[in-house]
Amino acid sequence: MSIDDDLQPLASITEGDRALELFTDRYSFTRLLAERINEDPAGKEILFFHGAGGNGKSLLLKYLQKTVCKRLLPEQWQQLRSLPDAELSHRLETWPSTQYLPVPSALLDFGLTPQGEVQPKDRFYGLLLLRKALGESAAGNARLRFLRYDFACIWYLHSKGKSLDEIKSLFPLNEMAGLATTAADTLTGNPVGAVLKAFIDFGVQGWSEKLTLQFTKRGVDKATQADIRSKDLDRELIDELPRLFAEDLNAAMKQHDGPKRIALFFDTHEAFWGSQRNLSREVYFFQDEWLRRLLRGLDLQAGIVVVVAGRDQPQWPQARAVKPKTAIPEDYLHLKEVGHLKIEDARAYLEKVGIRDAPMQDSLITYASVNPQEPLERREVHPLHLGLCTDVVLEAPENKQPLTPQDFATVPEFDKKGEELIERLLRYVNEDMRYAIHALSACRAFDRQIYQLLGTQLSFVTDEPTFRRLKNFSFVWQAEQRGENWYRIHDLLRRLDDAPEVEQAHQVLAEHYQAQGEIEGIYHINRLNWSQGIDLWVKVFDQALELSRYELCRALLDMRRELVIQTPFKQGLVSNSEGQYFQTLALYEEAQREYTEAISAYEQALIGNPEETATLNNKGLSLQRLADLQAALSQHGLAQASYEASIVAFDAP
Repeated sequence: MSIDDDLQPLASITEGDRALELFTDRYSFTRLLAERINEDPAGKEILFFHGAGGNGKSLLLKYLQKTVCKRLLPEQWQQLRSLPDAELSHRLETWPSTQYLPVPSALLDFGLTPQGEVQPKDRFYGLLLLRKALGESAAGNARLRFLRYDFACIWYLHSKGKSLDEIKSLFPLNEMAGLATTAADTLTGNPVGAVLKAFIDFGVQGWSEKLTLQFTKRGVDKATQADIRSKDLDRELIDELPRLFAEDLNAAMKQHDGPKRIALFFDTHEAFWGSQRNLSREVYFFQDEWLRRLLRGLDLQAGIVVVVAGRDQPQWPQARAVKPKTAIPEDYLHLKEVGHLKIEDARAYLEKVGIRDAPMQDSLITYASVNPQEPLERREVHPLHLGLCTDVVLEAPENKQPLTPQDFATVPEFDKKGEELIERLLRYVNEDMRYAIHALSACRAFDRQIYQLLGTQLSFVTDEPTFRRLKNFSFVWQAEQRGENWYRIHDLLRRLDDAPEVEQAHQVLAEHYQAQGEIEGIYHINRLNWSQGIDLWVKVFDQALELSRYELCRALLDMRRELVIQTPFKQGLVSNSEGQYFQTLALYEEAQREYTEAISAYEQALIGNPEETATLNNKGLSLQRLADLQAALSQHGLAQASYEASIVAFDAP
């Protein structure tokens, strides 16, 4: 039974994962997930791991997906479960592949930089990324068929003008081949590609009938198909997709030959809000609404295991005040904090990386401790700071400057450690590596091509050995969902790096992405000239909205979380555009809130210059749009007041 069924009926990702080899501690998390995968009956709670940034939550999820997603024989599990946590973890790491069933799993990292269709936070593409990863994890497993969801996706994508090749690229190859082969066998016998093209080409006579026939044969009844096709794409269907996805997954679990468990991992939950703070409740809960819809629809007790990681505890129970049908009560959440490393686990980590000198270990542990004033045995170690310490110690000999324990004798305040460690590291690396780290700190994500581009333009060496060393630093992570060989630098380093090379890299990247016609250039322009970047964002957003390119609007909204806005007037422009977007999609509460925030921003701007014509006109325009919306919602008294206020703003001297 899904959360929705329980509460109310439903309406019609470092290079080669080297860091995993260094993984230590977190054994209680291993046991918790192993129990969810091997104990019967299945639990009904969502596992939510929360903790401060840099505590290793992302690595933890990768480790759990790789090591713990194993369904053992009952008698084997009974033997394993009696072991201490650490031994249980080590045994799972080396458990013979012939003695367990792999659990289909998928990891979706909301912190990845959006690029093209790789938009983890997006209401449409986030689900599609999850579906693709899950399909590939269960490759060749016909039990995981997303029939209704696939029909709705193909309908949505084609109606949005996507080509055959674009649609095929968004689905696991084995899934698309299965669909096309079925069609070829039952219809015309034409080659796979030709028949599939006939399905998604309105120019082919009888396309609709053939599509209906094939999905009917695969188990999607005509009434469901008609219901899907009758819905407005961006006002209704897109909100139905999480339900359809969940229903298909639930159905797969109930088949007699279906998987006993499926594991879904979601990382960096806080990325839904980025740097935005003090949002209204309506806008706050809109950001991750599709995720809550999905989680509510999943039948957890059928064996679907969900693990979410984020810095803060989820506010999902509070959503009932504004979006009751998507709230997730506390009873369905199992919260567990991801804390710092224990001393013995920090020592185990240092041993694994080759730092075996006891005095050096003690010095590094003291330096990276969050409570260095406590006796050594009671200290807790910050994982990110320990990793940076390791980078410094291992890199210094490469530059003929080996370090001793005394080099870490002075311990700065906790909030200054990251900055000092980065400064130390950059002091010990060679000049080309230093330039590369600074330049890549400007990127939200990078690959070998971007690295080569920056090196060519900024004149630092970009040979393969340097790139390999770069990828092995503790602050460089692989961004798998962007594709093979994509990477990102830890946010701590990106926030603290203000070297001249960073600005130069922003200039190179802005020109590069603009030449490619990619909106990523807006981010870099904003970093060079925040006002110009916001103006460009508003221009592109408004054009996309006018052309009904809602996918582009969503991508820009996602980028908005990382943009710099320094004046109330510019904030008003952004909020006004967002209000129009929400109104177009019939998200009226969100639209009213954005118009109200735009008006408030303009009023704040007028405090310093009450006769500024542009500000008064924009305030009047936002008031007029708010009034139009209120009138359409039969809020006549409010509409009249807004119209009157709009006239006052327009008529002001």
